[in-house]
Amino acid sequence: MSENTATTETPFRETWTLDFLGWKPWMERAMDTDLSPEQRDAVEAFVGNSPTRDYLGVLANDLSAVKARALVHRHVYTSTDPQPTANRELGATTTSRINGCVYCAAVHARAYANASKQRDVITRFLNDGIDAELPALERAIVDLSAKVTTDPEGLTAADLQPLRDLGLDDLGILDIINYAAFFANANRLMLTLGEPTPPVATSR
Repeated sequence: MSENTATTETPFRETWTLDFLGWKPWMERAMDTDLSPEQRDAVEAFVGNSPTRDYLGVLANDLSAVKARALVHRHVYTSTDPQPTANRELGATTTSRINGCVYCAAVHARAYANASKQRDVITRFLNDGIDAELPALERAIVDLSAKVTTDPEGLTAADLQPLRDLGLDDLGILDIINYAAFFANANRLMLTLGEPTPPVATSR
């Protein structure tokens, strides 16, 4: 096992935060395995110098699958409009908060703060949890994302109505649902393949 994966340290325990956390894998990254030169070049081209290099390196053990996943994230969930971005990121933060993924929650809380310019709102949400006092739109997004996370089979039209009443159309609501669901998967990958490590830089 490589030095990147071996550990006897006490697992990092952190309260919910906007800080930039690290992440330590529990299994070998693809680039630490016995690859052919062609395979190694393909893995390195995909992983690059990403700040999540260790995480992507583990996922790159199935390179075709992680490439397909990356296409979904980049081309379906990337936009220049800050409001849909903020809505999606709050949904992802909600899912991560419920599932106990400190790393993912920090990433998406920062993204929400950057898009919405409401750092105080997301800080309160991280500190106080799902029942935090929130503005009407944020409350509706959190409630829907929580339902998707904890009881997806129980989702009904009534769960969508608060967002309809606030002016969101079907695609805007579907966008929130899909992103919350997408990051339920990401949470499980993060939580089962490794663990967060203490802040690597001052939050901004």
